[in-house]
Amino acid sequence: MSAANALTLRLERRILASRERVFDAWTRGDLLKHWSAPEGMTVEEGDQDVRPGGNWRVVMAEPGGERHEAFGRYVEVSPPERLVYTHAWKRDGGSTPETTLTLEFYEDGDATRLVLTQEGFENSGSRDGHEEGWSSALNQLERFFAVGA
Repeated sequence: MSAANALTLRLERRILASRERVFDAWTRGDLLKHWSAPEGMTVEEGDQDVRPGGNWRVVMAEPGGERHEAFGRYVEVSPPERLVYTHAWKRDGGSTPETTLTLEFYEDGDATRLVLTQEGFENSGSRDGHEEGWSSALNQLERFFAVGA
């Protein structure tokens, strides 16, 4: 495995909803707020300008009130097949290094096979932290659709 591949995160989930609905869950703020944070956290605010070159931002809060702001820019928007955007975190007046997130949505019977790939991590610790966070958020996405969203 090359060093670049070792610093790539890839997750797959089967979501019980159509590609269109799952794609919308990633691009509509009214839906994102219900699932797009690790379990135990809430989405306090966010903005999405879903078009190539458009910016996005989300602020998540932990139960104790600590806030985490992620942001980036949309690179490719191809509903309902593919969504590509940059991703970084605000930190101490600056930001973390930018990564690229690619989401692919495949029809899978009555469900959607979602493939999430995130590239450009500086180190394995950052990749592993994102794996934990995305896995938890994807658990929430699965529950969001399981309850009839």
